[in-house]
Amino acid sequence: MRVLEVQSVTKRFGGLVAVNQVSLEVNEGEIFSVIGPNGAGKTTFFNLLTGIYTPDEGRILFLGRDITGTTPDKAAKLGIGRTFQNIRLFGAMTVLENILVGRHIHTRVPYLHALLRTPLARKEEKKALEEALSLLEYVGLLHRKDELARNLPYGEQRKLEIARALALKPKLLLLDEPAAGMNPKETEALQEFILKIRSEMGLTILLIEHDMRLVMRISDRIAVLDYGSKIAEGKPEEVRKNPRVIEAYLGRGAAGGAA
Repeated sequence: MRVLEVQSVTKRFGGLVAVNQVSLEVNEGEIFSVIGPNGAGKTTFFNLLTGIYTPDEGRILFLGRDITGTTPDKAAKLGIGRTFQNIRLFGAMTVLENILVGRHIHTRVPYLHALLRTPLARKEEKKALEEALSLLEYVGLLHRKDELARNLPYGEQRKLEIARALALKPKLLLLDEPAAGMNPKETEALQEFILKIRSEMGLTILLIEHDMRLVMRISDRIAVLDYGSKIAEGKPEEVRKNPRVIEAYLGRGAAGGAA
């Protein structure tokens, strides 16, 4: 089943074309990576998918539904979760509270019930707490539940941000450079974690990442952006050998030398 279909999407900022006629399809259960040099338009592309920006041209379909120009909250409710290149945890809140924030869109309690803390509201709070604790246990952070998020080691902050996105119960998870700033041991643990949540939770994952070892190890397919345009797409080995990709990363003339 096709989870995401992007049709000739374009985004301009004044005279700059940040994303230029990009099309791609992501199938259920895939790990699909979007790579490219700095400034290639990758994060702008993610922002279009999640409603932070609205495309100037093109369409975005999620599970067959046109979500072009949606808002971030509606994208989350539909089942699109994401993390950010720069970690955006609530540092002054506990690990558990961060997960509860992520789960709030699934709360089904009318405002008045929540205000008066009726039995219905208390029942929903208990359910939310149980699910949050279960998720923390699953991702290996249960022992940290009462610590402030800002006090976690860097690798665990990254994992917590992913866990908060998982609390949304997404069908599509967008990870924006999750290995940024990690040491090799943390990156290896992240790789295992991503593969685990894909297989055990049945998630479809769209990944932006600069760590090529990680990308090549876990991706089913890869699309490459350069100056906002898609210059290649295929399986990891196909993309690795593509002359246009080599040129984009290493400069003109590198493709011929790599042949």
